[in-house]
Amino acid sequence: MADIVKIVEKNILDLSLISKGDKILVAFSGGPDSTALLYSLVRLSKRFDFTLAACYLNHKIRLRAVRKEIEFCRGFCAKLKVPFSVIEADVPAAAGAHKISVEDAGHRFRKESLAWMAKEFDCNKIALGHHLDDLVETVLFRLIRGTGPQGLDPIKPIENGKIRPLYNIPRREIEAYLKRSKIPFMVDISNLQSKYSRNYLRNKILPLVEKHFGPKYRTSIYNFTRILSDENRFLDSFAGELAKKICSITPGGKIIVDLTGISAYDVWLKRRLIKHLLEWASGHPGMGSFEDVNRILELLDGKIKALNLTDGITAVNERNRLILYSRKINIENTPLDTKGITKLGGVNRKIKCSNVPASKVSLKRQKGGQKIVVDFDSLSQPLYVRGMKPGDSFTPLGMKQTKKLGDFLTDKKVLRNIRDEIPVVFDQKGVVWLVGYQISDRVKINKSTTRVLAIESIDNEIAPITQI
Repeated sequence: MADIVKIVEKNILDLSLISKGDKILVAFSGGPDSTALLYSLVRLSKRFDFTLAACYLNHKIRLRAVRKEIEFCRGFCAKLKVPFSVIEADVPAAAGAHKISVEDAGHRFRKESLAWMAKEFDCNKIALGHHLDDLVETVLFRLIRGTGPQGLDPIKPIENGKIRPLYNIPRREIEAYLKRSKIPFMVDISNLQSKYSRNYLRNKILPLVEKHFGPKYRTSIYNFTRILSDENRFLDSFAGELAKKICSITPGGKIIVDLTGISAYDVWLKRRLIKHLLEWASGHPGMGSFEDVNRILELLDGKIKALNLTDGITAVNERNRLILYSRKINIENTPLDTKGITKLGGVNRKIKCSNVPASKVSLKRQKGGQKIVVDFDSLSQPLYVRGMKPGDSFTPLGMKQTKKLGDFLTDKKVLRNIRDEIPVVFDQKGVVWLVGYQISDRVKINKSTTRVLAIESIDNEIAPITQI
């Protein structure tokens, strides 16, 4: 019979799951998995010199059973001298509000709550009770619902500050150890009900698989995920390096992908690249269904021009550029400080103003850019800055005719889908500067200029993506 504590100890040593001085938050429900996890870590805490805290997550789904579980968890932690707390949220209500399943809402609640509680307890790691059966169930569940290779590598022993010391131990061995050692635990009877898809797979399908193929099917699936994990790591790295070469990000967070030559890439590489970009754009790991990825492939082929995807992501093909974004930028109307720095509302950008001696300013024609100078006395104070609006127009430097800002940018071949990020400086007479592109002819410096205002846009660059 397996000694769970010894297996956990070996996992810690083999995989460097825990370091000296770590403070670990244990997700503790009182069930056999989390009980075995907490008990094992307490037994090993002196050996590896780390401390613990525990947290119970109340989903407000099983109201009566939860009270008993919380009492059990509180008492169990008290005996082990482990700090304990409870955090709760109405998961069914959240599922209805966001139009997602209760299972998906519960997953988001657990992820966000544990991260928040880890900060409250000043923990640098979170320990989860996932075991070998969880891995098997997740792989098969995702295959049935639909997933790609990345989705079949679901439960890693260590990942982004989360550790899973029980990852390679079957559920039956965990329960047998607790019973043999007379360690109490709670049984969540909802896990025995098969109305949820995951429970149906666990209670109805997998017993048949084991009956026909034997218990070793778990090890076979586990070995498959290990192989896939190594291959995913290599392929992700390859796709990531490619992304750095062809992708950039705007100050407003839009992703721009240069599609030149991308048609020559194998379809697997396109799919993996798109998957990475959707996760980046949405901020949600796992974002990017097979359907969404294939729809973007059609976008790349020019069959369609724009898409609205899940999680509020918009994808556009413009001038052989793929643009991904989750929101339009609204640069709020903001008074401009002519003697300092003004932070713009709605975009990560600043405008800096300063006075410059006229004697140090060249009278050469200005061609725009991120830093310009204007004749201070030609300005009609006060100045302000905002985003572009339909109908905005100005007389560009060196011209006599008025031109709409949109037409000016079209002539400059500026992508339409990033124009909402371009600030415009105004005075009481109209446009002073289309930031980054051109000033109005009426505010240019000349031989009679005595006072000069320098205006500079800060944090304005479309930068390469350095990590994806």
